[in-house]
Amino acid sequence: MGSGIIAKIGHIRDGSRSRSGATNINGSLVYIMNKEKCDMKLTAISEGQVIREINYVMNDLKTVDGLYIGCKQISDINDSVAEMMQVKEFYGKTGGRVAMHLIISLNAEESGIENAGNLMLLADDMMSELFPEHQAVYAVHTNTDNLHVHILINSVGLDGKKIHMDNTYIALKLHPTINKFARRYGFTPNAEWERELEAEKLSIVDRKIKLRELIDLAIEQSTDVDMFVQVLKEGGNAVNVGKYVSIKTPDMSKAMRTYNLGSNYTLDAIKERIADRLEPFEASEVKNHVAEITGREVVSYTPNVIKKYKDMTDKEKKEAIHMLKLGRNPWLTKIHGNYAMRQASEEMARLALVHEIITTYSTTNSPEEAKKEIVERKKELGEEIKTVKKLLSKYKPQIELYKEMQVLMKRAYLYEHANLVEYKPEYERYQELEKRLEEGYGKTIAEVAEYADDLNNQILYAQAQVNELSNQYKAIISFQGRGNEEERNDEINLFTAIGHSEAKNEAFLYNLLKTRQVYLTSKDNKECYIRVLTLPAVINGRNSVATTVTVMSKAGTELEEFSSEEMTAKEFNQKIKDIRKNYGIRSCVVNDNENAAKNELNKEARKKSR
Repeated sequence: MGSGIIAKIGHIRDGSRSRSGATNINGSLVYIMNKEKCDMKLTAISEGQVIREINYVMNDLKTVDGLYIGCKQISDINDSVAEMMQVKEFYGKTGGRVAMHLIISLNAEESGIENAGNLMLLADDMMSELFPEHQAVYAVHTNTDNLHVHILINSVGLDGKKIHMDNTYIALKLHPTINKFARRYGFTPNAEWERELEAEKLSIVDRKIKLRELIDLAIEQSTDVDMFVQVLKEGGNAVNVGKYVSIKTPDMSKAMRTYNLGSNYTLDAIKERIADRLEPFEASEVKNHVAEITGREVVSYTPNVIKKYKDMTDKEKKEAIHMLKLGRNPWLTKIHGNYAMRQASEEMARLALVHEIITTYSTTNSPEEAKKEIVERKKELGEEIKTVKKLLSKYKPQIELYKEMQVLMKRAYLYEHANLVEYKPEYERYQELEKRLEEGYGKTIAEVAEYADDLNNQILYAQAQVNELSNQYKAIISFQGRGNEEERNDEINLFTAIGHSEAKNEAFLYNLLKTRQVYLTSKDNKECYIRVLTLPAVINGRNSVATTVTVMSKAGTELEEFSSEEMTAKEFNQKIKDIRKNYGIRSCVVNDNENAAKNELNKEARKKSR
């Protein structure tokens, strides 16, 4: 009998061997799905038997030419690279580790072809438990003495979260999960993994929380790294400082390197925090990147004149931030009246105001130049947002102390001033945290509160600017879509044009609830257009949107319709792919109204006839 099931992990990176992330993922998929490696060693077993075995163990598992190849969160296995890259591009996470390559192998004694189906099930169950939001392709290879399955996992999930696979996660999550499913399907579990797990007294979450607290306390009492190490050792902890810092508490079976705790806990960060702990807070400023568009008397979605954040009075800041927290934009004029009146008003204002946007952002009055300038300003805002978020991360230990004090404040007050003795523990904890802020960082709770609120408000202010610049960009696109430009250079893919994922993300993250109706046309098909209606919705108790997509004939007859409310996200995306395939739509243009869409179809038809 062998030592049990084993696993190996590799990472696929963007830029390795001077190749893109997509190229490297594709190379791994070609290897995984190689027919020669997936072919059975036992030639007496026919392809038909393999297919029947697959169908027997799990009807949902897909086969490719009768081979043991499956996938998760992928609608078309032959288009898996494009689907994975689409998720990465949507969340802006195309660099670094682009995929994880996991290999799970069985003992030679358990490597008969009859176990291939169960090994696929093990891979499928492991993905469902550990990485339910991540796309994956897996294949059982039968060309060696040890039956093994290759699993290629997208590092970015459908929820935008990226896999962070450190040694602790492997020991406390990955290995136990593989062992659990090994038992379920009759394979020998890895005994060494179980011995390591039994030796660990704390969960990975508890260990990280405890180590962060220990490090924060030691930093607050230290003037240099030597003193920091001494404080930790006096607490009974084993500390090693070399290229990295590793710490082991008495209830940990092995040490953990502190860089696993986050960017504030690397050796360089610890040194910087010790040196700067009594320094004043570092200032930051989000600048105003939105052009001042003036001279209108009707409702539009272009910006009002607004002061720079640093130039606002306290009252003006509060009013602007209050609007942002309500999900409203301080550049937007409040719209009164019914939907028809709003549409009419926007129609009247659009052309004149779009002209002003273009002349403001372009020195040559070029729509393309104006769009490029808006994109550059959005990039600048993105960098400023990153700077503010870095400061929030840098000062997170102080801010976390302040947040805990906020929770305790009322009860501590009631103990001190109303003699409610049941709140004595909260009062004592509040006093302890206040002392830590003052002695460890030289800050009062009022200073931390003001700084934290200002940083968060700056992010709101910047995100509102990003939203407004996006609206201006879309305004120019709409202007071009009305035939005011001879050439159309604003074609986008169907998923982006429908905009459901973006609207859902904005609703969840920023409480920006969209009401949007647009009409999509494509030069690839001049016989139909697509109506997209997006409305606010509450799904599973969270703010979201519902999008209805209707394919219309050129004459205005409904050809097909579906809604995101009636199906899962995966099914909705598949429906969009079906439209793209069935109607041959590779790219499309967004039009504000039905007449504009029909005019676009007729214009292209006239071009074609000429």
